[in-house]
Amino acid sequence: MNICMIPARKGSERLKKKNYLKIGKYTVLELAIIKAIESNIFDNIFINTDDPDLEKLAKSFKIDFYLRSSHLANSTATSDQLVLDFFQNNECEKLYWVNTASPLQTINDIKNFFNSFKNTKCDASVSSNGILQHAYYENNPINFQRKNGFAKTQDLKTVQAINYAMMAWKRCCVNNLKNGELFSQNTLILESSRWSGFLLKTNEDFEIIKNLYKIAPDQGHKKS
Repeated sequence: MNICMIPARKGSERLKKKNYLKIGKYTVLELAIIKAIESNIFDNIFINTDDPDLEKLAKSFKIDFYLRSSHLANSTATSDQLVLDFFQNNECEKLYWVNTASPLQTINDIKNFFNSFKNTKCDASVSSNGILQHAYYENNPINFQRKNGFAKTQDLKTVQAINYAMMAWKRCCVNNLKNGELFSQNTLILESSRWSGFLLKTNEDFEIIKNLYKIAPDQGHKKS
């Protein structure tokens, strides 16, 4: 089965109550739920949370609810632990994570990711944005050379910036997850739209995303 989970932690460190903030008339969590439903590709959709009050929301959208343990909702819990816990307590062959931290990703992003992972031999996948810019890591160029003339932007190798808007794993990843490895070497890095790259981490991000939301395409609902 192809299962979608939408993790929604009750607390958050950098941006308080992030999943409960409203963009337009919907909360950040509701936006993710609507797009997962409207994509019409998953066998089941779960809210994965430590907040029992969200079970009412799940019922209102006619999706499933998974209440995870409190130790998987604190600031030290890691994504690999969350994914492993879900695999160990639910039946699914492929698990997809729709990330609320990417409120503007499109329905087409979700569909393209699903179809690409369905047709790959890779064990896991994660979404990214390709960036054609001169990039450094610790003052060392990673996609160009300093010698022989400064490389033109169009001649650069694309830097794959992971945005985590969508992630997926096959059940065979369980052993890797037990070792704390979220993504093995056999992971497909998938390009998504620039809309998926606007990530919600801070209050400043929230203000930017609220304004961009007014023109964001393919969100699966009427904005007014």
